[in-house]
This record gives sequence, C-alpha cells and structure tokens, in this order.
Amino acid sequence: MGLYQLFSDIVDYPNFHLSAKVKECIHILSSRKDRAATLLEEFQAFLEETSLNRVQEIFTKTFDLQAECSPYIGYHLFGEGSHRAMFMAGLKESYRMVDLPLTNELPDHLSVILRFLETSSDPEEKEELIYLCLVPALGKMLDGFGGEGDPYQRVLESLLIVIQQDMETKDEKVSPALELQETHHGG
Repeated sequence: MGLYQLFSDIVDYPNFHLSAKVKECIHILSSRKDRAATLLEEFQAFLEETSLNRVQEIFTKTFDLQAECSPYIGYHLFGEGSHRAMFMAGLKESYRMVDLPLTNELPDHLSVILRFLETSSDPEEKEELIYLCLVPALGKMLDGFGGEGDPYQRVLESLLIVIQQDMETKDEKVSPALELQETHHGG
C-alpha cells in the first residue's frame, strides 16, 4: 500500500483500523528520517491513549465543524459555487477514467483525492492536482488550526511534508533529463 492510500485512510473518518494504518505509514516514513514520521508518531501516541469514540469526536470537531479545516479541497480553492461544482465534475471524470471506486464522500474530499493520486498513472494530471489544488488547500487548512492543540494538525503537516518531498524528487528526476535533452539538442 502506498503513502497516499495510507494517508487517505488516516484522514478518513476514524475506525478500528486507523492505528494500524498510522503504524504502517510511520514504518514507510521512518526510512526518510524526517519530520513527517515524527509528526505521525505523535499522532500515534495520541491514538494509543484515546478511545475511538473520542478520536471520532475530535475528527468531527476538526473537519466537520470548522470551515477552515474542511476536508473539501474545492471549498478551499473556490468556496461554494459553480467553480467548485466544475472542479468536482472534472474530478469525477478523472476518477471514472481510472475506475476509482465511488464512496459516500464528495469528489473533492481530501481522502478521495489521495486515493486517486495513488491510483492514477497520469503524471501530468497528478502533478497539476498536487501543485494547483492540494498544496494550496492543505496550506489553508493548516492555517485554520491556529495552534498546536489538534492532533489532526500533525497528520496534515506530515502529509504536506510528504507531498513536498515527492514534488522535489520529481523535479530532481526531470531536471537531469531536461539537461541531457538540452545538451543533446543544443549541440
């Protein structure tokens, strides 16, 4: 299971499998030795000392009762209205193209977008979704926390670090190829 799928499960409504998903994600991230793993370890510590009912209450308070932390990416980018509706229609079409299973969530829900990123094989579409949609929306969501008290803030910070590292890795892979191409054609 890839990181985006694991994060998708972690930012979805909490269930009995949440702790196992967090542990699996930490295991994958531990090789990177960076802040992303540390943040998830802090979240895991919270899970170990908190009942599932309480975790669900905190999840609901965080993502459903605070508009600033809403998990709907289109809301952060476009607000409520026709632009968000067009964004969601485009997402639904992209999901259909990769046979992404339907869920009860709207297409612009963070967990659904992360599942799509795990499934899609179109690098341009994934890059556009990450650069133009996910990173700005996660930034707005994180600004909405306003402090260090919410455990889900750590999850979103960890996710943003992973996404930024993936973008840097892709940029590094593209740059040498472009340099080689320019050298070859530039003569």
